Amino acid sequence: MRFFVPSKRKTKAGAPAPLDGMNEMVNAERNGRGYANSIKRRNGRHVERCCTRAMEECGWVQPRGRCVVTLTFVETSRRRDPDNIFGGAKFVLDGITEPKGKRTYGAGAIVDDSQKWIELRFGEILVDKERPGCWVEIEEIRDGVQEPSGRRD
Repeated sequence: MRFFVPSKRKTKAGAPAPLDGMNEMVNAERNGRGYANSIKRRNGRHVERCCTRAMEECGWVQPRGRCVVTLTFVETSRRRDPDNIFGGAKFVLDGITEPKGKRTYGAGAIVDDSQKWIELRFGEILVDKERPGCWVEIEEIRDGVQEPSGRRD
């Protein structure tokens, strides 16, 4: 399954801005744990909505085994450091996993985002000034063989 998570952020001038990254998480923590949690929930729920729509469109059924999750971030420029960009993986992974514990959001496309359940890969960082976000690709691993994403019967 492959889908796009568009960024909902805007600059002060109203131009599209990339997804929240590590710097935004750190700044939110400095402003208070409650604020940081609201940022995580907002981003996670946005990813959940995008993932749920994609699951319905392609008939995705949650695999009961390991998956390869590949994230390809789309930035508005090449200014941000990769470590800042890849910090946004937290929101994406929380949004595609099955809800558990106190976390009430998650699309359930994968069982969990732990190393037991996923192999996380990062694609190249793309640039699109008008449409920043993140491409998410989930592929089930069956008996050590990666299955192509798409409809499962």
